[in-house]
Amino acid sequence: MKRNGWIFLLTGLAALTALACVTINVYFPEAAVKELASQIEDAVEQQAAEGSGDDAPQPEEEAFFSRSTLRGVLSFVFSAPKVYAQDGGSEVIAPQITNPAIRKIIANRASRADQIRQHKSSGVLGETKDALLEIRSRDALSLKDRASVQKLVKAENTDRETMFKEIAAATGTDLSQLPQIRQTYAETLRSKAKTGDWIQLPDDSWLQKE
Repeated sequence: MKRNGWIFLLTGLAALTALACVTINVYFPEAAVKELASQIEDAVEQQAAEGSGDDAPQPEEEAFFSRSTLRGVLSFVFSAPKVYAQDGGSEVIAPQITNPAIRKIIANRASRADQIRQHKSSGVLGETKDALLEIRSRDALSLKDRASVQKLVKAENTDRETMFKEIAAATGTDLSQLPQIRQTYAETLRSKAKTGDWIQLPDDSWLQKE
């Protein structure tokens, strides 16, 4: 092979090696996910508070169109949208809870929020680093209650799993980044935890919030 041929071959191999070593960094909209997580948790808390004042619990279909849901929609339509800064200093409109699937999940979670709060206060339930509920202690539960709590946790975590995927769709995030969405959402849950709640830190350790 002529000298120029060897040079061409070595140059090509070097280029391929360089390409193989390139790490592709996929942008993760952390600020958008945090904003949406905060809105969702506030909406769950608000709907739960309003629902607890009713004489009788609403059916699930009616809860979806509760007063707080309608108020949230009207607030979105008539209020000025929030903005936040993203990487590079540019400002973008913060995401809003306009996804019907997310609003449905909010209504579902609000309907069981009082039960979850009760079991968190007794130390039975805690929030994991992946933004899911976990049974930490069964000491305060009767045998009958243990089955109902397991059912409660399963229903809540099923809704949350769907919610994370809907957040990805709402923020234009690839599903491969669901672990980042979970971690970011867990930060919101830790920040909103009540005194005495059990929360799991990113290093897997548990502590009671002071």
